[in-house]
Amino acid sequence: MVIFEDILKDVGGFGPYQKFLIIIFLIPSSIVIPWFSMSSIFLASIPDHWCYVSEVSNSNLSIGTQRQLISPPQDHHCSMYDIDYASLMESKNYSIDPNWPVKECVNGWQFDKTNYDETSVSRWNMVCKDDHYSSLVLSLMFVGITVGTPLFGLMSDRMGRKPTFLLTAFIIAITEIGSTVSPYFELYLVLRTLNGLCITTIYTLAFIILLELVSPDIRARVNGLATTAWTIGMCTLPLIAWLTRNWLYLSIATSAASFCLLLYWKVLPESPSWLISQRKYEEAHAILAKISKSNSKTEHQTDHLMDAIKKLGDQMKNQTSAEEKASPLDFFKYPKLRMRFFLITTCWISGCLPYYGHQVNARNLAGNEFLNFLYLSAVEIPATLFAWAMMESMGRKWCSIVAFLLATFACILPVVFTSEMAIIGVIAALLAKAGSSAAYMTVYIQAPELFPTSLRAVGMGLCSTIGSGSTLLAPYIVYLAKFGTNIPFLCFAVIALCGVVAAMFLPETLGQKLPQTVADVEEFVTKRPFFACGRFEDDESPEPYKPFQPTIGARSSILKKRWIDPIEIRCVSKRNSLDSVVGVFVLPEPEIKTLHV
Repeated sequence: MVIFEDILKDVGGFGPYQKFLIIIFLIPSSIVIPWFSMSSIFLASIPDHWCYVSEVSNSNLSIGTQRQLISPPQDHHCSMYDIDYASLMESKNYSIDPNWPVKECVNGWQFDKTNYDETSVSRWNMVCKDDHYSSLVLSLMFVGITVGTPLFGLMSDRMGRKPTFLLTAFIIAITEIGSTVSPYFELYLVLRTLNGLCITTIYTLAFIILLELVSPDIRARVNGLATTAWTIGMCTLPLIAWLTRNWLYLSIATSAASFCLLLYWKVLPESPSWLISQRKYEEAHAILAKISKSNSKTEHQTDHLMDAIKKLGDQMKNQTSAEEKASPLDFFKYPKLRMRFFLITTCWISGCLPYYGHQVNARNLAGNEFLNFLYLSAVEIPATLFAWAMMESMGRKWCSIVAFLLATFACILPVVFTSEMAIIGVIAALLAKAGSSAAYMTVYIQAPELFPTSLRAVGMGLCSTIGSGSTLLAPYIVYLAKFGTNIPFLCFAVIALCGVVAAMFLPETLGQKLPQTVADVEEFVTKRPFFACGRFEDDESPEPYKPFQPTIGARSSILKKRWIDPIEIRCVSKRNSLDSVVGVFVLPEPEIKTLHV
C-alpha cells in the first residue's frame, strides 16, 4: 500500500523547498489575511456625531461650544434645538435656555475627526434611526463567509487549491476597493457581501497548501507558524487604520495587499496530492521532482517516483467510491453520533461567536479604540499557548471546559460591577477573548477526533458552516450596547455557558484511537470517571502490539505471517517434561490458546 506521506518522505518532507514557501508565502499571507476579515470593523467604525448646523459649524467657536449650542443634554447625537441659529450667531449671545424646543436633525450630521477623517458610517450617514445599517454591513460579511466557505471549499476540490486561492485574492481586491468607491449604498452592501465570500477560504487554502507539502510531524509546527502570523496581522491592523484615518485609504491598503497575493502564481505550486487524486500524474510528478531536486534528493532521477504516484492514484480512486456514500444525513440517523454532532456544534458556536463578538465590541470599550483592538488581538498568543499545553496534559475536554468557564466568568464581571468602573469592561473583554480563543482552538482539534473517518470531512464542514453562520449575530449583539454597555457581555456570557454545558458531556479524546466507523461511535462506552483528566486507559484504547520475538528456533508456517490483532499466543516446548517458552506472538483467532512445537 502506498501513502502520500511515503512519497513526500522520499522527496523531502521538510527541506529547503518547504522552508522557502513558509518564509516567502505562508507567513506573509497569514499576516495580511486578517486585514481582509477584520478591516470592516474599522471601515464601519462609528465616530462621535451631532446634528449639522451650517451657521454654527462655520463659526470660529470651539467644538465643545458648538455642541452645547446644538445638542440638548437628553440626546447628544440625534436631536437639535429648534431655534433660529442665524439670529443667535448674529446676537453673539451663546447662553442656552433649557426650555428651547427640540427637533430631529434635518441637515445631516457633523462627525468628530479625532480618530477618522471619514468612515463608511459618516459617508452614508448610518447613524440615529439608520444606525442599524452599520451592524448590517458587518453581518453581511459573515453571511458571505457562511455561503462562501462550502462554495469555495467545493471549488478547491474541483479546480485545485492554487487557482481557488488566487481567485479569492482577486475577488477580495476588487470588492474591497469597489465597495469604497461605490456611488450607491445598495451596491456597497452587495460588494461587502461578495467580499465576505472569500474571507475564510483564503486563509484556509494558504494553510492547506503548505500542510499538504510537509511531513506529518511538521504539520503542528506549520499550524503554529500560521496562527502566530495571523495574530501578528491582527496586531498590525489597528496601526494601519490609525495611520490611514480614512476608510478609502484603508481599503486601498488592504486591496493592494490582496493584489500582491496574485504575484504568488509563479512560485506557488499546486497540491501534488490533489493532482494525484485527479489523476494528473505528469503535473504531480513535475512538482514532486522539483521538490526532490530542491531538497537535494535523488528520487526525481529514477522511475520509482512515477510508479508510486500511479499506484497512489489507483488507491485514491478506489477509496473515493466508498467515501461518496457518506452523507450529512448520517448525523441525524444515529443517536450517539447525533448527540456528538449537537454538542460539538454548540461548542463551535460558543467559541466562534464570542471570538468575533468581543473583537467587534472593542469600539464600545473605554479608552482608545485602536489600542483596545490591539490588546484583544495580542491576548490570543498566551491563550493559544495555554490551550496547547493544557490539551496535551489535562485533555481536550477539560481544556474546553476551563476556557469556556473563563469566558463566562469574565463576561459576568461588567454586569456585577458598577458602570463607573470602565476599566472592568476592558479587563473582562481581554479575559473573555482569551477564553474564547482557547476554546475555539480546542474545539477545532477536538471535533475531528470525535467523528468517524467516513464522516469526518463532512462533519467538520457542517460545524464550520454553522459556526461561521452564527457570527452574523455578533454585530447585532454588539449593537445592543446602545441600550446598555453590559448587555453584549451578558449575551456572550450565556453563549459561553452553553459551551461549558456541552463540553462537559463530550468524551475525552486525548490518547484515544480515532473512531473509524459509525459503529465505533454508537458502541462507545467509556470507563473514564466524569472528573478524570489527562490520559486514561479505558477499553477504547488499543492494547500495545507485541511482536514475535522467539528465544529459540521454531519452525512453523504460522510465523511467516504478520498478525496485528492483540490475541497473545505462547509457544511452549515439551522437552524432557519441562515447559520452556519458545516465543510470544499474536493471532486473530480468539479460540486458539496454546501452540506446541
